[in-house]
Formats: sequence, structure tokens, C-alpha cells
Amino acid sequence: MERILADVASTDLDAMERPNLARATNYLVGGGANFAADRAAINALLAMDPAVGTRFRASRAFVGRAVRTALDRGVDQFLELGSGIPSPGGLHRLVGPAGARVVYVDVDPVAVAHTCELLADQKEVSRTAAVRADLREADRVLDEARETGLLDLDRPVAIVCNAVLQWVADSDADDLAASLERYRAALPPGSLLVLSVPHPDLLDGTEIVEVPPVIESTMAPLRLRSRAELTRILGRWDVLPPGVVDVVDWPLASGTEPAGIYAALAATHR
Repeated sequence: MERILADVASTDLDAMERPNLARATNYLVGGGANFAADRAAINALLAMDPAVGTRFRASRAFVGRAVRTALDRGVDQFLELGSGIPSPGGLHRLVGPAGARVVYVDVDPVAVAHTCELLADQKEVSRTAAVRADLREADRVLDEARETGLLDLDRPVAIVCNAVLQWVADSDADDLAASLERYRAALPPGSLLVLSVPHPDLLDGTEIVEVPPVIESTMAPLRLRSRAELTRILGRWDVLPPGVVDVVDWPLASGTEPAGIYAALAATHR
């Protein structure tokens, strides 16, 4: 942890007047690791799209259900990619009662610094860690995770990639598929991938031609992923039933309004 904090010490952590994606998202999901600029950014987004908070909560609820499925399958090691800043209901809290271990991964030094600070004040610190790495660099991520001493990569691991691939705007579906394939090939049978990503389909099946500029200027470049893209991204991962569906319909159809976010639980081949 000391090395991580030293690594981020030179970053502009005091730039409170500029919104940060990790802190803004933390505010959206009810966390306290955010500043006025982050709250203003989210409020601007909510003014444009009041349902965004509902969609984020639906995505988090899907992760909770998928994580419980992973625990039921005997998986007790979790690697969260693009984790941002853990919220009050973060992954380590979800799996804590089961004694599972968690390694958070984010490329943003602000997110990593806040995560280290939060974990240091919680009893889960002995089985939770944070590392700074780009999720697309699978080999480095896995090496860093192994070095924490928390994950045994010879046993099944559940990778959680929740509502993050839309921020990887400079990579196309084939690039991301190659990255996820490296994770799949490196992990043992029984490992899982929990994946969600907003999609560009309107409820009537039409396409959103472009993302409103206010979203990109307020938070970060945004790349929504179509079903065809997500299918390519999943590549050789074995997508478990019910397949790629809206988060509200995983694992069973809910009959509620779709959240506009695709969800899937996939496994390494047994």
C-alpha cells in the first residue's frame, strides 16, 4: 500500500475544482469520497437524464446477484477491473461475510489513492487490496494481483467488470476481446467474468447516433457498446444462461423497464 500511495503522491489530488470520473461515480452511488465539482458534474448529468441513477443502481444490483452466484459456485477470490472508488456497498462488503478476498484495479491514481485510504480504515483491509493498472494490460494486472498475496491464480477467480468498458473509448471491440481473452487463458477452469456495459439501443430498438456532448465534457469520453460488440468482446468466454440480457433481467426476466445496460456472466471452459 505504501508503494501505491507513493506512486500517486505526485498527482494533482488537490484539484478539487475539476470533476473526476471515479469521485463523481462514487457520489452517484452514495459514497462520500467526492468533492463539490464531482457533485456538480453528476447533478448536471441528472438534469439531462434523471434515470441515470436508477440505471447505475440496477447495474450494481446485477453485480450483487452475479457475485452471490459466484460464491455459490465456490469462488472466493475476486478481481474488480476499473473499480473506481468503492462505495458503501462495494465488492469487499458484498463478499466479506463469506471471507472472500478482493483486489481492486484502476488506472486512475485518484481512484487508487482514495481506495487505499478507505480500505485502511476498514477491517476488511487484511483481505482487500488496490493496485494501479490498465485493465487492458491483462498480464500486468494479474502479476500485480498476485503480488498482493491475496489471490491464488491457480484457483478460480471471479473478474468483475461493471459499467467500465464504456469509458475505454480508444479501444474497439476486437482490442477488448484480446484483453479479455488473455484473462480467460490465464485463469483456471471455474473462473468467472461478471460483465456489464451500457448499450446504445433505445427501448424501441433504434440506435442513438451520438452521445450528447454534455456527457463527454462533464465526465469522460463515452463509448456505448452494442450487442454485437459485446458478443465480440466476450469472445471465447462461455456465456452462461440467460446469455447477454439487460441487467434487470439477469438471471430471470423481471418484467420491469430495461435499464439500458447489458449484463452477462461468463466462465472459463471447464
